[in-house]
Amino acid sequence: MTNFQTNTKVPYHFDMETADPDDAMTLAILATHERVNLVSVSIHPGGHDQIGLVRHILNLLDRTDVKIGAGNPKSIASRVSGFHKNWVGNYTDSEADDTAAAIMAETLSKFPDCSLLTGAALTNVHALQETTDIFFSRWFCQGGFAGDNIVPKEHRLEKFDGMITCPTFNLNGNPIAAEKLLSLPMQERRLISKNVCHGAIFTKANAELLIPYRQHNKGLDLFLQAVSIKEKALHDTVAALLSIDPSLALWKEVIPYRTKGQWGCREANEHAAGEATSLITTYIPDLAALWMVMKPGE
Repeated sequence: MTNFQTNTKVPYHFDMETADPDDAMTLAILATHERVNLVSVSIHPGGHDQIGLVRHILNLLDRTDVKIGAGNPKSIASRVSGFHKNWVGNYTDSEADDTAAAIMAETLSKFPDCSLLTGAALTNVHALQETTDIFFSRWFCQGGFAGDNIVPKEHRLEKFDGMITCPTFNLNGNPIAAEKLLSLPMQERRLISKNVCHGAIFTKANAELLIPYRQHNKGLDLFLQAVSIKEKALHDTVAALLSIDPSLALWKEVIPYRTKGQWGCREANEHAAGEATSLITTYIPDLAALWMVMKPGE
């Protein structure tokens, strides 16, 4: 595993959607974080309104250099909410720089050690795997579920207590792609489990801890503007912050699986030889410490 307790910028690709505000809020953090070199973004499905929103956010943060890919550039369904316009103002629709798969391939050709963060259905990432012979060696995936067989009783959320499997949105967005990608051998693959994300509510009280630093970082300032509009569970932000500092969560080595539209995990020591394993979150001991990963250096 890579040690990320350094000041070195790590190259990133972020695969996102826009139906939920937390993807765009996470984009603001990644685009300006001192330990992240956001090289490129891909959007699912990638309609012109989504591309316009993402390009507008990157422009606000002086990141016009970030390449943008679309999974389906011909998509015409509207997937940008009123929240986004209340947050960042009006913007114009735009076109992607290329397809999602092509942008990811270009990024990997320049940055072979690029980290992948996914906050959407895995259609775009699957397209890369299907059409090229290169892939990411380090992947953080917001999705998956760690049930009672993985998470100790004292660390379970009450709403998931007694469950072994559960539907999870991103993996069920394209379950065939998810099963394929989770079976690939990989240097480092970590799943940020639904039962952990649902306990990570970022409140205005949490924001108070970061407000003193907002003037030092445009992305943090934009993020906090969003929080002032709406408190919510920030699933993708949790995944992004754990990709920056994995030591802030407890992890278990597992084999994810799907059954009857739901997802669960088996412990890795129960698997047949040769099966690909992943790490999945079981608990975040100090949620406030995780949020403080957004704090810029002084």
